[in-house]
Amino acid sequence: MVSATSNGSSRAASFRARLLSTILLWGFVAFVFASGKLWLMGVMVALFTLIGSLEFLALTREAPGRECRYWGLIVCVGFLLYVLFQVLGSRGAFVSDDFLPEVAGVLLVTVGSFCLRLRFPIEGDASVKAVSLALLGFVYVPVLFGGFIIRLALYPPEVSSGFWLILLVVVVAKFTDMGAYLVGTLMGKHKAIPHISPAKSWEGYIGSLFFAVGGAFAVHALSGEGLSWLAWPHVLGLGLVVALAAMAGDLAESILKRSLQVKDSGQILPGIGGILDLIDSLCFALPAAFFYVYLQSL
Repeated sequence: MVSATSNGSSRAASFRARLLSTILLWGFVAFVFASGKLWLMGVMVALFTLIGSLEFLALTREAPGRECRYWGLIVCVGFLLYVLFQVLGSRGAFVSDDFLPEVAGVLLVTVGSFCLRLRFPIEGDASVKAVSLALLGFVYVPVLFGGFIIRLALYPPEVSSGFWLILLVVVVAKFTDMGAYLVGTLMGKHKAIPHISPAKSWEGYIGSLFFAVGGAFAVHALSGEGLSWLAWPHVLGLGLVVALAAMAGDLAESILKRSLQVKDSGQILPGIGGILDLIDSLCFALPAAFFYVYLQSL
C-alpha cells in the first residue's frame, strides 16, 4: 500500500515538473516568436545549440578522444558567433545555397581532431571513434539544428515569413510526436522498430501523419500573408516531409541514447530531460523543411 502511494506521488510530482517545464519553455518560445526580433531568435537558437552540444559532450564522456569533442565544441562556438554576426549584420548573405560556414566547420573539426590524435598511440579503432564522434557532435546539433533554423528564419527575405515557417516546422514535428503517441496508445498493435523504440507502432506512425498535416494547414491558415507564398499543395507536401523527417530524428536520438545506455540527454528541463530530448526531431525536420522550400522555389 505504501509502495503504491509512493509510486502515485512520484508520478504526480513528475507530471507537475513536466507541466511546469512545458509551460515555461513554450512561454519563452512564444515570446520570442511574438516579438518578431531576429536577434532574439538568434540568441535563443545559440543558447539551445550550445546547451545541446554540451549535453552531447556529456553523453559521450566515456568514449575515447574527449579532447577532439572539446575541439568540436570550440568550433561550434565559433560557428554560432559567425552565424549571429551574419544574422545581425547582413541578412541576405546567410540565406543562399552557399554552405561555406558549415563546410568550414566540418573541415576544422576533422583536420583538428586528426591533429590532436597524433600524440596518442594507435589502440585499435580509438582514434577513428574519437574523430567520428567529434564530427558527429558538430554536425548533429550546430549544423542540423542551429544552422538550419537560422536559414529558415531568413527565408524568404521577410523575417515574419521565416518565423511562420519555423513555427510550421515546430508544430508539425510536435504534432507528429503527439499523434504517434495518442494513436499508438489507442490503436497500436504492430510494433514498428521495437529494438530502437519499443513503444512506437505502425498505427501510431500512420496516424501521426494526419496530425502533422493538420498542424501544417492550421499554421498556414493562421499566418495570413505570412505564408501566402506557399501554395496549399506544398503545405501538404511540406507537412508530410517534415513529419517523416521528425520521426527519423526522434529515432536517431533513441539510437544514440540506447547505444550510450542513458535515458535522457540531460536534466535541464525537469520532467522532460535535456535540450537534445526537446530538439531531436527538429534536428532532421529543419533541414528537410529548408531543402523542400528551397527546391520548390527553383
